Amino acid sequence: MKNALKIVAVALMLFVAPTIGKSQKMAHFSLDSLLEIMPEFKAASDSAQLYYKMLENQMVVMQMELERKLNEYDSLNKTWSPLIKQLKEKEITDLQNNIQAFQMSAQQDFNSKRVQLVEPLYNKINKAAADVAKEKGYKYVIDSSKSAGVMIYADPADDILDAVRIKLGIPKPAPKPAAPAPGK
Repeated sequence: MKNALKIVAVALMLFVAPTIGKSQKMAHFSLDSLLEIMPEFKAASDSAQLYYKMLENQMVVMQMELERKLNEYDSLNKTWSPLIKQLKEKEITDLQNNIQAFQMSAQQDFNSKRVQLVEPLYNKINKAAADVAKEKGYKYVIDSSKSAGVMIYADPADDILDAVRIKLGIPKPAPKPAAPAPGK
């Protein structure tokens, strides 16, 4: 019986030991840093901001129309018949409801537009990161951005940001100027 247990133990060690000794090679890069230097991301962000501004302008027009109707109601409601007064109150209520509905729809519309603009960039980055990982033999690639909130320590030697940047054809960014020394 003891011999059988020894044989099973040795067999387990022979099968399990090689997998324990193999470490899974990991790499990282800061997605935020990459996005910061991507011209396409700046263009997508600018386009999303323009779209937001257009929605915001439409909201201002609707708010101005509401203000105009409220002012008209305040100044003339004493001269209107009950039927006209009721009609004007309904117009104001309908406009308020339309504004509220527009606000909710505009936010959803803006979010959809932003996703539509940046999703292809994320797909492009994911493909480039996967290609670099395969080329360099990494099994896992982790986002080391501060906003990701997961990375505690990352060896700079395993940072593949430059390799992904090069894979995407993004030129090396110019160095940022040094901040002046305090008190100067």
